[in-house]
Amino acid sequence: MATLPLSRELRGKRVGLVLSAGYFGFFGHAGFLSAVEGAGLQPVAYAGTSAGALVASLAAAGLDAAAVGQLLQRVRKQDFWDPAPLTALVQAARGRGFTGLLAGLRFRRLLEDALPVKRIEDTRAKLVLVTTDVTAAAPRVHDQGPLAEVIHASCAYPGLFQAVPFSQAQLWDGGLVDKAPLLALAERAELDALLVHFLPSRGRVETEAQPAERWHGYVNAMARGLLAVRHENFELQAKLCEARGLPVYVVSPQLPRLSPGRLKEGRNVIASAAAAAAKALAAPADESRPFGGAR
Repeated sequence: MATLPLSRELRGKRVGLVLSAGYFGFFGHAGFLSAVEGAGLQPVAYAGTSAGALVASLAAAGLDAAAVGQLLQRVRKQDFWDPAPLTALVQAARGRGFTGLLAGLRFRRLLEDALPVKRIEDTRAKLVLVTTDVTAAAPRVHDQGPLAEVIHASCAYPGLFQAVPFSQAQLWDGGLVDKAPLLALAERAELDALLVHFLPSRGRVETEAQPAERWHGYVNAMARGLLAVRHENFELQAKLCEARGLPVYVVSPQLPRLSPGRLKEGRNVIASAAAAAAKALAAPADESRPFGGAR
């Protein structure tokens, strides 16, 4: 029996929007927001980690999809690129080790200038963000506190950005341990459904034209092991939400990859993501519900 289109299935319900981690996936999430808005859906709560933390915060704070897209398209590499090799040397001398190339001060200023509110609890819609607490060796869930600082920490991609000191702890990219924080949002908001924009990690993407490599060296193999753990964590969260009666709908498109030197292509990624999301929202709802429903 065919189900309603996903957009109609979700209309009028209390939907929580979850935006996943994804290396420079800001533009993909902006396109997804555009399609969700175009379908007439108004999420009541948002959650995100890494790139998803930034876009979820902008949406929860009241920016519409067009404003988010325009803001991202104005950003250039020099706006956040602030290498700090001397700081890295000082940290190494103190026994702290190297955590990243960029100090993150320019990125923090970008956030402070763009965000209409200063604290997580002051956003218009419920907002939940996740970082990796390296000190405690655990994910840290934030639903209150300084918004720009927490986004900065959640986006601090290892090796690129230096880790962020925060309340007696060292915080790093939230995507290290929780790629898409379903439970963090489900346990902090009254919801009827979760809608997830899940950007697949590069190492898990395999096509006929580009099959996965069989052998890997130490560093790459360790990274792929982490990918496996993160994906398993996501699936377990989704299945637990479904078991608790909270449907989880997942849109996971294959989008062009961006990097600091390719930000000018962001407009095309926004368009691609919007088209992929619009197609998913128009398709039967069960097609986007891989962990439950009548399958």
